[in-house]
Amino acid sequence: MAGTEQKSKEKARRGKRQKRIAEQLEEKFVGSRTEVFSRISAKEAEIRSKVNAERARAERLIEDAKGEAAAMKRKATLEELGQDTYQKIIAAAQEEVKAIEESTAREIAAVERRGEENLSRAVEFIVEAVISPQVPGTRREGD
Repeated sequence: MAGTEQKSKEKARRGKRQKRIAEQLEEKFVGSRTEVFSRISAKEAEIRSKVNAERARAERLIEDAKGEAAAMKRKATLEELGQDTYQKIIAAAQEEVKAIEESTAREIAAVERRGEENLSRAVEFIVEAVISPQVPGTRREGD
């Protein structure tokens, strides 16, 4: 009888050790997935921040240009000269704003592409983790 009890205790110890290994592996995979998603989120937040900063800068440039144009217009002795200067400044400001918007759009598109690539890799990683063979001695629900 003592031999049977000892075998039973040894079997129970092995089961506990295998459960601990399974728990450690699960922590590793969950941590990796979380890290990938947090990197993607951080990059998106960084790009949003850059886009908002560029928009604010563009708006400041437009306001500055409008202010300069208005000041030049007031100073001009001839209405035509004042109007011409105003239009040139506005045109230059609009061109700069357009260039900033195009640059921002390109950067957003690049980040979206990288995000999509990272997302598909993240999904593949998760799917692989879910369908990969289990650690010996552990069972999935439904098995």
